[in-house]
Amino acid sequence: MQLYKRNDSNKYWVSWNDQDGKRHRRSSGVANRKLAEALAAKWVKDGFLEEHFGKKPDVPFEEALLRYAKTHKRDHTQTFERVTRYRLKHFQERFKGMMLSEFTFPVVQDYMDERFETVSRGTVQKDAAILKAILNKAHREGLIDTPPRFPKFKTLKHRTRWLTLEEEQKLTQAAAPHVVPLIRLAVDTGGRLSELMGLDWRNVELDKGRIRFTATKNGEDRTVRLCMRARATLAALDPKQSGPVFTYRGKPVKSMKVAFNRARDRAGLEDLRFHDLRHTFASRLVQAGVPLYEVMHLTGHKSFEMVQRYSHLAPDYAERAIQALDTFGHGLVTVENEDAA
Repeated sequence: MQLYKRNDSNKYWVSWNDQDGKRHRRSSGVANRKLAEALAAKWVKDGFLEEHFGKKPDVPFEEALLRYAKTHKRDHTQTFERVTRYRLKHFQERFKGMMLSEFTFPVVQDYMDERFETVSRGTVQKDAAILKAILNKAHREGLIDTPPRFPKFKTLKHRTRWLTLEEEQKLTQAAAPHVVPLIRLAVDTGGRLSELMGLDWRNVELDKGRIRFTATKNGEDRTVRLCMRARATLAALDPKQSGPVFTYRGKPVKSMKVAFNRARDRAGLEDLRFHDLRHTFASRLVQAGVPLYEVMHLTGHKSFEMVQRYSHLAPDYAERAIQALDTFGHGLVTVENEDAA
C-alpha cells in the first residue's frame, strides 16, 4: 500500500494491489496522513472480506444521503431548494452515525411511528418516500445488497376543494393588493405557487395571449393560454422586458403563506390552501365541458389519474354517454312481452 499526493491536490491518494494483483487507486479525500492511512487500511480490509467471504463493505448512511442529494439537486433544482434539502437535513440528524446495513424493516417502522406523533400523515408519507429513494439508489449503486421493506400506507383521498365564484370574490376582497393578482392568475391558469412566483416577464407574451412556466414541478416548460381576465391582470402589473412578475415593495415575492392565510381567515373560508386555486382552475374547466385529457395537459399533470378526481364534475356526462349509444340505434330496440313466447 502506498500513499502519495498529486501535484494538483493536497489530499492523499492511496494505491494498493488486491489478492489477485489488481491495482487500485483512490483519493482519501483528506490531507491528514494518519487519517488517510486509516481509510486505506479499511478499504483493503473491506476488499478482502468481499472477495473471500462475499461480505459487502458497510457504508455510512450519510454517504448514501449525500449521493442522493447531489443527483436530486442536479435533476430537480427547484424542488430541492424549496423542499427536499430540509428533509435530507432531518434525515442526516436523525440517522447520524448509522450504517446502511442497520436499516431494516423494524428500524423504518419505528422511525415512521415516531414521526406520526409529531407530524401529519402526508408528511410521514413524503418522508418515507424520500428515505426509500435514498436506500434504493444505494442498492442500485451496489452499496447495499438488499434495501429494507417499507410499511404500506393506505391510499389517502385526494383533496377536491375549490372556490365558488362567491368565495373567490370574498377572498380577493380580503387579500392585500399585491396578493390579489396572484390569486386571480392561479385561478385562471392553474399555475402552482412556485411557478407563479418564478414567473418572469420574459416568459409573458400578452400580445399572443400566453405565458410559459419554466420552474415547473416535473422540470418541463409549460405554455398556458390566457383568458381575458388573466390578460387584464398581467397588463395592470406594468409589464417589463424582464424581471419577476410578482413583486412586493419592489422585491420578488418569496413567500405567500402568511399573506394568503390572513386573506383566507378574513374571508371566513375554511380548509383552503393556495394550491386549491389550482384545483379551482381544473374544476371550472371540467364543469365547462373540457375533456379530462385536455385538462391534464393544461395543468401539466403527468398522469391521467391525477385529473380523474374531477370527473364527477363533468356536466351530464352519463346522459351524453347514453345519447351516444342511442345514435347507434340501441334506443330503438323493443322488448317483447314475456307472454308472447
